[in-house]
Amino acid sequence: MKEVTFLHCADLHLDRPFSGTNQLPKSIHEFVRESAYRSLRTIVDIAINQRVDFVLFAGDLFDSSYRSLKAQMILLQQLKRLDEAGIYSYLSHGNHDALDGEWVDLTWPDTSYFFGAEVESVSYNRDQTPIAYIHGFSYPTRHVNEKMVSAYERVDEESFQIGMLHGNLEGQTEHSSYAPFTITELMNKKFDYWALGHIHQRAILSEEPFIVYPGNIQGAHSKERGEKGCYVVKLSDSEPSLVFHQTADVTWHKSIIDIGQCDTIQDLLNNCEEILNQETFSTRGHFINFELVGNSPIHSELIHGDHLEDILQTLQLNREMEDEGFVWPYKFTLKSMPLWDRENLKQQNGFLQDILFTSDQYEHSQMKEALAPLFEHRRARKALHPIEDEQQLIKEAEELLLTYLIESKGGES
Repeated sequence: MKEVTFLHCADLHLDRPFSGTNQLPKSIHEFVRESAYRSLRTIVDIAINQRVDFVLFAGDLFDSSYRSLKAQMILLQQLKRLDEAGIYSYLSHGNHDALDGEWVDLTWPDTSYFFGAEVESVSYNRDQTPIAYIHGFSYPTRHVNEKMVSAYERVDEESFQIGMLHGNLEGQTEHSSYAPFTITELMNKKFDYWALGHIHQRAILSEEPFIVYPGNIQGAHSKERGEKGCYVVKLSDSEPSLVFHQTADVTWHKSIIDIGQCDTIQDLLNNCEEILNQETFSTRGHFINFELVGNSPIHSELIHGDHLEDILQTLQLNREMEDEGFVWPYKFTLKSMPLWDRENLKQQNGFLQDILFTSDQYEHSQMKEALAPLFEHRRARKALHPIEDEQQLIKEAEELLLTYLIESKGGES
């Protein structure tokens, strides 16, 4: 029976810095900094243990057009391990590490094939007979906006046809539209598998044939939550199979706490500590974002001054790297509400109704204009963080004002 087994990964982004993790203890910082390299080594471990025929690296091997010598040497070491195990590797460069970038010329193993700027087809042979053809290309420059899928064509009907494509599914507006494609266009090529890259969220777009985004191998910020890794794929004359393997040993999480169950700040601290001490977080590295929801009297306390920052720093005390890993609370997201009802306030005539109406109509341009003096001030801007969620900021400003007016009765003494 004809069959082939391979590993599909993408978006290594070697040398990519972590973001949103301020004031990490030195031990945790060093562990995090090396996480993508460890994930790559784990990928190679899996490939060797699973005895795959080859490994597909579908774009963005490095994080930028400048590839550090360290990152290149680590990739070279891992490709040599594959070579020594008799495993081939097929690699493409994506928009982050296009071919016009800077790098040191190294001698790569003969079993490692790097795709060029044009779509090409390379055979994987067994006993001098083509078992599979791998089709792919590397980005010549950062911006490849044309439909590269039109250049992919089957070579024959006897061997497996596998497409490597670092690009964006049309309609996914949250990502840059590089090498765009539709699922129908890929299906029309009659390939046996599409090994995608570029989107960092794992997704199976189709099962007949498999059209797969494996996601990136290590989350580098809070929006890249959950398990990260690769797929081991088996194609055969019968049923194909697809198995995910986690490779990242640093994971981002969001833990939701209903503060409606908390009567005091101490109750909130106890809930947070209980989550941090869960057995789930006892190994590997974990970054925790506590999202607070519900209605509670302590909501008003939390939006005053530096209360949330003080609570966060309290939870971070004495948390260091341990033998098995770490758990680090890095953020509170306040989505809870005070005990008063916003919709009822909107029905009341007067100043409070005007505030809520203004808040609902507040636009991006107005916020940008209002904050411009701060962000343009030479000293002030050094202390400011970039605004990640404008609507959340408007919500917090609204609640501060309403809390002052309602609970303090307009500041009357």
